[in-house]
Amino acid sequence: MRMIAIAVLAVGCAAGAVAQQTPQPEPMFCEPASYPYDAVAAAPYSHRVLFEDEHVRILEINLPALATEPIHIHALPSVIMGETGGDAGGKFRYTQYRMESGKFVEVSHNDIEPTGGYRAVWAGPEGPHAITNIGQVSVKFTRVEIKPESCAK
Repeated sequence: MRMIAIAVLAVGCAAGAVAQQTPQPEPMFCEPASYPYDAVAAAPYSHRVLFEDEHVRILEINLPALATEPIHIHALPSVIMGETGGDAGGKFRYTQYRMESGKFVEVSHNDIEPTGGYRAVWAGPEGPHAITNIGQVSVKFTRVEIKPESCAK
């Protein structure tokens, strides 16, 4: 009986040690809008939260023709879905940036002419970027961001 009690105590102590080693969730991942360069915080005119809980954040992204989003990031992996605008002449410029001496500096840009139709694509986290709608058609997308399990309460 004494051996069972020691074994239970040892398991309990080990579980406590594991619990202490579990990293706390990063606020940027659990409450993304608390980070100043998050898409919703930095680009509120194009990014709107439709739903958010401890597991996901669902954004609606609207980009009128000839509009440019402010520079922002997406810290979470996500699924992006919507009508591409390709059938109506949609065209976009994706510009990437890096932070240098406290200022954003353009690293590269890529012009994209999407094929037509509805698409759903997986996207990993994205560093500083901005998208310019250089086409003549407005677009609307839904982005489902996946939060880490450590954010669940």
